[in-house]
Amino acid sequence: MKGQAGMTSKLSKQGLDQAPPRKHSEVRPAVRPDERRHAVRWPSDARIEILTPIQAEASVLDVSANGLQIVLDGWLSTGTLCDLRIKTHSGREIFKRARVIWARRVKEECVAGLHLVGSIVPPSPIE
Repeated sequence: MKGQAGMTSKLSKQGLDQAPPRKHSEVRPAVRPDERRHAVRWPSDARIEILTPIQAEASVLDVSANGLQIVLDGWLSTGTLCDLRIKTHSGREIFKRARVIWARRVKEECVAGLHLVGSIVPPSPIE
């Protein structure tokens, strides 16, 4: 692309569709560590029933030793304490209390980060 008012191209001479190779110092990892994360997260297919303060079903997006990232149709406000019934893929039920650390609207759903703060006594079965 030389010849147009002294402009030069940074593209390789091999063709316009190939970018020049990057030096190793210019290559950055696809995901940088996030200082906000205190534990490793992994994907999950667990289902959650929010027992209080609202009654709603939610899906777990990922889990860590400290908490969960969930998605639901309702809304949870930051700071809210929630009692949860978590059903794992193996059918095991776990009852936990969690605090909503953050929440944001994604299309018509609420995606929220919950910090696990303890266990709860399972509610008695409804007769």
